[in-house]
Amino acid sequence: MAVARLDSGMYEVFLILHFLGLALGVGTSFAFLTLGLSTKSLTPEQRTEFMLKASVLSKNGSIGLALLIISGIGFLVTRGVGEVMRWGGGAFHTKLLLVAVLAGLVGYLQVLLKKARRAGGGPTMATIPKLSRLTLLISVTIVILAVIAFK
Repeated sequence: MAVARLDSGMYEVFLILHFLGLALGVGTSFAFLTLGLSTKSLTPEQRTEFMLKASVLSKNGSIGLALLIISGIGFLVTRGVGEVMRWGGGAFHTKLLLVAVLAGLVGYLQVLLKKARRAGGGPTMATIPKLSRLTLLISVTIVILAVIAFK
């Protein structure tokens, strides 16, 4: 299906921002999964201390999500909201719903991380890995839906 005429210079800028956001956002989720798995041999105290230090990576994920949202809005405006909605179909609508869920989940994780840092770990730390895995699952699902929507 043809898309509306667009300013190719702006389209390319949005595309670059989108791919950078994807690398930062989804890459952060994979990094946390790998870091979490690599701490299995540590004592609970060592694991908590390490993961609290490593939690600085979450800033990359937040920046990535922001770039994805900003560039995604840029795509919508550049191509025309109605045209993109028609072109993407149900997969795109589901993707947008999951992006909203992901944004809420990332915000909640930021609150939990701040609470865990203040407490030096504590019971909040047990919730973070579970939500982080959910974040990764949702992120990968969003990528799959984007490919389906715009193939």
